[in-house]
Amino acid sequence: MPAVSADLHTHTSASDGTLTPSELVSAAVGAGLDVLAVSDHDSVEGVPPALHAGEPLGITVIPAVELSALDRERDVHVLGYFIDHTDAHFTERLLELRRGRLERAVAMIEALDDAGYAISIDDVLAHSGGGAVGRSHVARALVGRRSVATVDEAFSDLIGRDRPFYRRKPLLEPSEVIEVIHDAGGLAVLAHPCVGGVADLIEGLADVGLDGIEAYHPEHTRPDTLRMLEAASELDLLVTGGSDYHGPDHPGPGLGAVGPPSADVARLLEAAGRR
Repeated sequence: MPAVSADLHTHTSASDGTLTPSELVSAAVGAGLDVLAVSDHDSVEGVPPALHAGEPLGITVIPAVELSALDRERDVHVLGYFIDHTDAHFTERLLELRRGRLERAVAMIEALDDAGYAISIDDVLAHSGGGAVGRSHVARALVGRRSVATVDEAFSDLIGRDRPFYRRKPLLEPSEVIEVIHDAGGLAVLAHPCVGGVADLIEGLADVGLDGIEAYHPEHTRPDTLRMLEAASELDLLVTGGSDYHGPDHPGPGLGAVGPPSADVARLLEAAGRR
């Protein structure tokens, strides 16, 4: 197949990204991408406008989602590709997960407020734009209130993991997340396994239906990527990759800077056609 440029891990304002879905699609076209996966956290609200924006521009937009799970106090992220974003049961499950996100945000806000950081749920919701509420929205609210200078400072000092105001949201087990994605007709791919230190889960998750591994990610080192490619080959899993793009103001590489080779994109598209 001809060379294909793809970014299979991006976020919009429907979760914790800063670009609207249509803005993301336009940026992807400007970056020379042929394939873009819109994979917001616990939300598919950005998928329809992204599909609509992509059609006249000739870019393939993959409906996707990123779901969180928990394994022995470790966060596990699973990407779902080609999910049926209109499936009522699936969208209800996402609403449940989003309610958990909101409850977690309220608990963080209350703790911050008790400690003297003037912040309210309205401040946070103003930054979420009606999308799934995440810690980045709490961080932006803290910056808006001038409690911290930057989003990075909010995470490093206040709400990052092991920081005093971090609160864990209720999460499913990884096998349950895989089942949710499969029930919606999607392909389940373990996101950035070397970032969260969960690469040891790959073989066990493959036994319960994991379809692939995100081998290419900006926080994966070259040895990390090679290990993930070897694991995918041994277990006959798909390989994906992406920039984990959250917008031009976020740290990290630009849109399309990280992605899988064309052959791996072709395998993903082929696998989606078989489901």
